[in-house]
Amino acid sequence: MNKQSDQPPRRLNLILVGPFERRVLPWMAHRLPRWVTPDHLTYLGRYSALMVGIAYYLTTFSYGWLWLASAGLVLNWIGDSLDGTLARVRHIERERYGFFVDHYSDTIAASFICLGMGLSPIMDLHIALGIMVAYFAMMTLVYLVTLSRDVFKISFAGVGPTEIRLFIIICNTLVWYKGNPRIMLGGLSLTLYDWIGLGVAAVLLGTYIVAAEVERRKLDKLDPPPAKMPDEKEKASITADGRKAPVFFPPSRAEEPTKVSK
Repeated sequence: MNKQSDQPPRRLNLILVGPFERRVLPWMAHRLPRWVTPDHLTYLGRYSALMVGIAYYLTTFSYGWLWLASAGLVLNWIGDSLDGTLARVRHIERERYGFFVDHYSDTIAASFICLGMGLSPIMDLHIALGIMVAYFAMMTLVYLVTLSRDVFKISFAGVGPTEIRLFIIICNTLVWYKGNPRIMLGGLSLTLYDWIGLGVAAVLLGTYIVAAEVERRKLDKLDPPPAKMPDEKEKASITADGRKAPVFFPPSRAEEPTKVSK
């Protein structure tokens, strides 16, 4: 969080289904029983992802379990998207706690889902782990933008967690209906879900690279380099509240203490 302000980071959620969520989620939150808390919804989002992973593993026996995986993704969306909305509707926000728990749960959920895919017959484990790495890279970018620009940026290029869930549900339905045939491309024979997984990993990594560069350029303008290096009399900076604060510079090699061998 921003150390210079007690205000929470500005939320930026420009996903494709954003207009739908902004209408539906508050409507759902207002109609939940009073005994339902944001933590209950967080647990729902976390452990429904475990249900998704188990359902993927059970496709070893039947592709019919893909419907359970899709149902788990819907429950995961409800829990993950509605917990913060419920807190805001009831005016019981805990910004720091919510930020930590939400992303901690997202990490667990992504691990459950990707490992379930990788341990199932529908996707190679290496590809599933590649998706996990790419997704974690995007999550890390969210944290970095939040800390450096005080903006909680949930989506990039109009794509967020909700769109990813919808895409996976469509893939589940396609594989249940058409099967998971092996497709030869460029001398490489992979299942349909493997090719989809490779495409998802490539898109996530490409988005990460482009979005990170965009954020770097924004920060370069917001935090330009100094016109000159400060001398000894100028080793202080003005903080946001106007007070002088000392600036600590790392010692040069000439100033570093010399180690004496015994």
